Amino acid sequence: MAYGTNALSVRVADELTEWIAAGQFRPGDKLPNELDLSERLHVSRTTLREALRILSTRGLVEVRRGIGTFVTQSRSVHADYDLLRIRDTNVNTKDLYEMRLMFEPQAAYYAALRAGDEELDAIFRYGALNERMIRKKDPQWDDTEQKFHNSIASATHNPFITALLPIFNRAIHHGILLANEAPQVAEMTLHDHRVLMQYLKDRNPEGAKAAMYLHIINTMREFSIELD
Repeated sequence: MAYGTNALSVRVADELTEWIAAGQFRPGDKLPNELDLSERLHVSRTTLREALRILSTRGLVEVRRGIGTFVTQSRSVHADYDLLRIRDTNVNTKDLYEMRLMFEPQAAYYAALRAGDEELDAIFRYGALNERMIRKKDPQWDDTEQKFHNSIASATHNPFITALLPIFNRAIHHGILLANEAPQVAEMTLHDHRVLMQYLKDRNPEGAKAAMYLHIINTMREFSIELD
């Protein structure tokens, strides 16, 4: 089942919510203009406007005609999205990867079922960009790896999974630091990502779930993380 533009707007609204909750935009901040923000999110301005309308109904932003869109200053509203404070929890790499193992395979399952065409395009675009960064041996492939996995999580259209993105990103960041010292991990990652993207392209949820599970398991083994 493919979701249309409305679902994409919800996904963009969830991503902006995550940015706000993570502190990228703070209460009282003015958001970038429509053109810049739509390019940053890789969506049309029409989709962005609908996403901002959703944020407005959530009470997270305020549109001031002729001036711009601002993050609201209501602390009580932002408290509803305080789940993201768990990103500061003191956990080790094993804990983080176990968390990924619990959530990301199922996220891949629902992404295969629910992703709209634009969302799949975003997943494949980030996958290709990430591969180029890895091939260049760029030590900063952290960002593109995060965007690849985040785009899959966002395609679930599940706000709880979206709220967990900073935790996924923290785990990925730890992994990249280790991977830069273990070249074989990069090649394994490329292979695993290709398999995963093929299942997503085929809209095969069970295949996508298995591929994500194996990707995380393979990474844990390479990092000598014990599998209980």
